Amino acid sequence: MESHLQSAVRRHLDLACVKLTNIETKLNDTEAKLTNTEAKLNYTQEKLEVTRKVAEKLDTRKFIWKINDFKMFHKGEFSIDSVPFYTDRTESYYGYKLKARIYPNSDTLFAHVMTVCIVLMKGEYDAILPWPFKKRLQFTLIDQQEEPAERENITFVLIPEINQKAFARPVKEENEECWCSYISHKKFYSRRYLVDDTLFLQVEVSPL
Repeated sequence: MESHLQSAVRRHLDLACVKLTNIETKLNDTEAKLTNTEAKLNYTQEKLEVTRKVAEKLDTRKFIWKINDFKMFHKGEFSIDSVPFYTDRTESYYGYKLKARIYPNSDTLFAHVMTVCIVLMKGEYDAILPWPFKKRLQFTLIDQQEEPAERENITFVLIPEINQKAFARPVKEENEECWCSYISHKKFYSRRYLVDDTLFLQVEVSPL
Protein backbone atom coordinates (compact mmCIF):
# COMPACT_ATOMS: atom_id res chain seq x y z
CA MET A 1 0.00 0.00 0.00
CA GLU A 2 2.83 2.35 0.92
CA SER A 3 4.65 1.55 -2.34
CA HIS A 4 1.45 2.09 -4.30
CA LEU A 5 0.78 5.43 -2.67
CA GLN A 6 4.30 6.60 -3.41
CA SER A 7 4.21 5.46 -7.03
CA ALA A 8 0.66 6.75 -7.80
CA VAL A 9 0.80 10.19 -6.22
CA ARG A 10 0.63 11.88 -9.61
CA ARG A 11 -2.41 9.85 -10.67
CA HIS A 12 -4.22 10.59 -7.41
CA LEU A 13 -3.54 14.31 -7.77
CA ASP A 14 -4.85 14.24 -11.34
CA LEU A 15 -8.07 12.52 -10.19
CA ALA A 16 -8.49 15.05 -7.37
CA CYS A 17 -8.00 17.94 -9.83
CA VAL A 18 -10.60 16.50 -12.20
CA LYS A 19 -13.08 16.18 -9.33
CA LEU A 20 -12.42 19.72 -8.13
CA THR A 21 -12.81 21.02 -11.69
CA ASN A 22 -16.19 19.23 -11.96
CA ILE A 23 -17.31 20.72 -8.62
CA GLU A 24 -16.22 24.21 -9.72
CA THR A 25 -18.14 23.84 -12.99
CA LYS A 26 -21.29 22.82 -11.11
CA LEU A 27 -20.89 25.73 -8.69
CA ASN A 28 -20.53 28.20 -11.57
CA ASP A 29 -23.61 26.72 -13.22
CA THR A 30 -25.57 27.01 -9.96
CA GLU A 31 -24.41 30.59 -9.48
CA ALA A 32 -25.50 31.46 -13.02
CA LYS A 33 -28.94 29.95 -12.37
CA LEU A 34 -29.26 31.90 -9.11
CA THR A 35 -28.32 35.13 -10.87
CA ASN A 36 -30.88 34.42 -13.57
CA THR A 37 -33.54 33.66 -10.94
CA GLU A 38 -32.71 36.86 -9.06
CA ALA A 39 -33.03 38.88 -12.27
CA LYS A 40 -36.44 37.31 -12.97
CA LEU A 41 -37.55 38.02 -9.40
CA ASN A 42 -36.50 41.67 -9.66
CA TYR A 43 -38.30 41.99 -12.99
CA THR A 44 -41.45 40.43 -11.51
CA GLN A 45 -41.30 42.80 -8.53
CA GLU A 46 -40.92 45.79 -10.85
CA LYS A 47 -43.92 44.64 -12.89
CA LEU A 48 -45.97 44.18 -9.73
CA GLU A 49 -45.06 47.68 -8.53
CA VAL A 50 -46.00 49.18 -11.90
CA THR A 51 -49.26 47.21 -11.89
CA ARG A 52 -50.01 48.37 -8.34
CA LYS A 53 -49.43 52.02 -9.26
CA VAL A 54 -51.57 51.72 -12.39
CA ALA A 55 -54.35 49.99 -10.43
CA GLU A 56 -54.18 52.66 -7.72
CA LYS A 57 -54.35 55.39 -10.35
CA LEU A 58 -57.35 53.75 -12.00
CA ASP A 59 -59.02 53.39 -8.60
CA THR A 60 -58.52 57.05 -7.77
CA ARG A 61 -61.53 59.36 -7.98
CA LYS A 62 -61.06 63.11 -8.40
CA PHE A 63 -63.91 65.49 -7.74
CA ILE A 64 -63.41 69.21 -8.41
CA TRP A 65 -65.81 71.53 -6.67
CA LYS A 66 -66.25 75.00 -8.14
CA ILE A 67 -67.70 77.49 -5.66
CA ASN A 68 -69.16 80.68 -7.10
CA ASP A 69 -70.23 83.81 -5.17
CA PHE A 70 -67.95 82.85 -2.31
CA LYS A 71 -68.06 86.23 -0.54
CA MET A 72 -71.81 85.91 -0.09
CA PHE A 73 -71.18 82.96 2.25
CA HIS A 74 -68.14 84.52 3.83
CA LYS A 75 -70.15 87.14 5.71
CA GLY A 76 -71.68 84.75 8.26
CA GLU A 77 -71.23 81.39 9.94
CA PHE A 78 -72.93 79.62 7.04
CA SER A 79 -71.62 76.40 5.58
CA ILE A 80 -71.49 75.49 1.89
CA ASP A 81 -72.07 71.91 0.68
CA SER A 82 -70.89 70.45 -2.60
CA VAL A 83 -73.12 68.26 -4.70
CA PRO A 84 -72.83 64.61 -3.57
CA PHE A 85 -70.46 62.35 -5.50
CA TYR A 86 -69.57 58.66 -5.53
CA THR A 87 -66.03 57.41 -4.92
CA ASP A 88 -65.69 55.37 -8.12
CA ARG A 89 -64.48 56.92 -11.34
CA THR A 90 -67.49 56.17 -13.54
CA GLU A 91 -71.22 56.03 -13.00
CA SER A 92 -71.31 52.38 -14.06
CA TYR A 93 -69.53 51.37 -10.83
CA TYR A 94 -70.74 51.61 -7.27
CA GLY A 95 -69.01 53.43 -4.46
CA TYR A 96 -69.36 55.42 -1.27
CA LYS A 97 -71.42 58.60 -1.38
CA LEU A 98 -69.65 61.72 -0.11
CA LYS A 99 -69.92 65.47 -0.14
CA ALA A 100 -67.49 68.22 0.83
CA ARG A 101 -68.42 71.03 3.18
CA ILE A 102 -66.78 74.40 3.80
CA TYR A 103 -67.26 76.87 6.64
CA PRO A 104 -65.88 80.07 5.10
CA ASN A 105 -65.75 82.06 8.31
CA SER A 106 -64.80 80.07 11.42
CA ASP A 107 -63.08 81.45 14.51
CA THR A 108 -60.30 79.79 16.49
CA LEU A 109 -58.25 81.01 19.42
CA PHE A 110 -55.51 82.16 17.06
CA ALA A 111 -57.11 83.36 13.82
CA HIS A 112 -60.07 83.55 11.50
CA VAL A 113 -60.05 80.44 9.35
CA MET A 114 -61.87 78.59 6.61
CA THR A 115 -62.73 75.03 7.63
CA VAL A 116 -62.93 72.11 5.21
CA CYS A 117 -65.00 69.02 6.11
CA ILE A 118 -66.11 65.76 4.52
CA VAL A 119 -69.52 64.14 5.00
CA LEU A 120 -70.31 60.47 4.38
CA MET A 121 -73.86 60.03 3.10
CA LYS A 122 -76.30 57.15 2.75
CA GLY A 123 -75.75 55.72 -0.73
CA GLU A 124 -77.34 53.25 -3.12
CA TYR A 125 -74.67 50.57 -2.67
CA ASP A 126 -74.10 50.66 1.11
CA ALA A 127 -75.46 47.12 1.55
CA ILE A 128 -72.60 45.57 -0.44
CA LEU A 129 -69.74 47.89 0.55
CA PRO A 130 -67.16 47.06 3.25
CA TRP A 131 -67.51 49.13 6.44
CA PRO A 132 -66.22 51.31 7.96
CA PHE A 133 -65.12 53.59 5.14
CA LYS A 134 -61.37 53.09 4.56
CA LYS A 135 -60.12 55.40 1.85
CA ARG A 136 -57.40 58.01 1.67
CA LEU A 137 -58.83 61.51 1.22
CA GLN A 138 -56.71 64.30 -0.21
CA PHE A 139 -57.99 67.87 -0.43
CA THR A 140 -56.39 70.51 -2.64
CA LEU A 141 -57.28 74.19 -2.69
CA ILE A 142 -56.16 75.20 -6.16
CA ASP A 143 -54.08 78.33 -6.70
CA GLN A 144 -55.45 80.06 -9.81
CA GLN A 145 -52.18 81.61 -10.96
CA GLU A 146 -52.14 81.68 -14.76
CA GLU A 147 -48.79 79.88 -14.93
CA PRO A 148 -49.18 76.33 -13.50
CA ALA A 149 -45.50 76.29 -12.46
CA GLU A 150 -46.11 79.31 -10.22
CA ARG A 151 -49.09 77.82 -8.37
CA GLU A 152 -48.85 77.04 -4.68
CA ASN A 153 -51.78 74.73 -4.07
CA ILE A 154 -52.73 73.97 -0.48
CA THR A 155 -52.95 70.21 0.01
CA PHE A 156 -53.87 68.19 3.08
CA VAL A 157 -54.60 64.49 3.60
CA LEU A 158 -57.13 62.72 5.81
CA ILE A 159 -56.79 59.05 6.79
CA PRO A 160 -60.04 57.90 8.45
CA GLU A 161 -59.74 56.23 11.83
CA ILE A 162 -61.55 52.90 12.20
CA ASN A 163 -63.47 53.95 15.30
CA GLN A 164 -64.64 57.29 13.88
CA LYS A 165 -68.43 57.50 13.82
CA ALA A 166 -68.19 59.79 10.82
CA PHE A 167 -67.04 56.86 8.66
CA ALA A 168 -69.38 54.12 9.90
CA ARG A 169 -72.21 52.96 7.68
CA PRO A 170 -74.78 55.80 7.65
CA VAL A 171 -78.04 55.14 9.50
CA LYS A 172 -79.53 58.56 8.72
CA GLU A 173 -79.27 60.44 5.45
CA GLU A 174 -75.77 61.55 6.37
CA ASN A 175 -73.20 61.06 9.12
CA GLU A 176 -71.77 63.78 11.29
CA GLU A 177 -69.17 65.80 9.42
CA CYS A 178 -65.47 65.12 9.82
CA TRP A 179 -63.32 68.23 10.06
CA CYS A 180 -60.33 67.84 7.76
CA SER A 181 -58.29 71.02 7.93
CA TYR A 182 -58.17 74.75 8.60
CA ILE A 183 -56.92 77.43 6.23
CA SER A 184 -56.28 80.83 7.77
CA HIS A 185 -57.82 83.85 6.08
CA LYS A 186 -54.34 85.39 5.93
CA LYS A 187 -53.05 82.42 3.95
CA PHE A 188 -56.21 82.21 1.89
CA TYR A 189 -55.97 85.81 0.68
CA SER A 190 -52.18 85.76 0.24
CA ARG A 191 -52.44 84.27 -3.26
CA ARG A 192 -54.97 83.71 -6.04
CA TYR A 193 -57.06 81.03 -4.38
CA LEU A 194 -60.11 83.25 -4.86
CA VAL A 195 -60.47 84.83 -8.30
CA ASP A 196 -63.61 86.58 -9.55
CA ASP A 197 -65.32 85.43 -6.34
CA THR A 198 -64.73 81.81 -7.33
CA LEU A 199 -62.57 79.09 -5.80
CA PHE A 200 -61.81 75.47 -6.69
CA LEU A 201 -61.46 72.63 -4.18
CA GLN A 202 -60.35 69.21 -5.39
CA VAL A 203 -61.19 66.07 -3.41
CA GLU A 204 -59.21 62.96 -4.33
CA VAL A 205 -60.25 59.53 -3.05
CA SER A 206 -57.76 56.68 -3.35
CA PRO A 207 -56.93 53.34 -1.67
CA LEU A 208 -54.96 53.43 1.57
